[in-house]
Amino acid sequence: MVKNSKYILITICLLISGYVSGQTFDAVKRDMEISKVTLDNFLKKWDGDPLMNKIKKTEVSHKEGEGITFKISAPNASILMNTQGGVFRSGDAKVMETFYSQDIINLQQERLLTALEKFLEDFNSYLPHLSDNEQFRVIFEVKDDELVQNGKVLPPAKGSEKRSYKLIAKWAMEDLKDLKNGKLSADQFNEKITIEKE
Repeated sequence: MVKNSKYILITICLLISGYVSGQTFDAVKRDMEISKVTLDNFLKKWDGDPLMNKIKKTEVSHKEGEGITFKISAPNASILMNTQGGVFRSGDAKVMETFYSQDIINLQQERLLTALEKFLEDFNSYLPHLSDNEQFRVIFEVKDDELVQNGKVLPPAKGSEKRSYKLIAKWAMEDLKDLKNGKLSADQFNEKITIEKE
């Protein structure tokens, strides 16, 4: 009886340990999904200075020891102009190239980051709790929107590669915890975000 009790106790401990691990994983997964949906809706309904991007799709993944990555498909916004004969759309490569100058691309990136910073200020409590050595990343994947004609995707317009890039914002879990706890103001937190462009 004593021997059996010992093994039963070990089995119960292992089950409890597995349950706790499962609960932690589920909590991270749950918070990832909540954060993803909230971020996607926040950017799609952004009411600050107009974004020059369409927010099409947001995905999220977690790699233990590294952290969480939000990947956002954010193609360049279509150009709409009133003309005497009706509406001109963004199919003209020269108009797209003229509009998306380097100054406009810089402004586009600035507005994406401003919207992201505002999201973090308002909804940081939604983000999953991770270990201090992990980080959060948000990757905006920017390129011209695909044009489809007769069910076929048309090749990219000439010069579209100049408007294609990834904008990556990274921040440490430790800094995020300090923001949540009020040890960092939103402005101080924003200064700690690392920005990369590919």
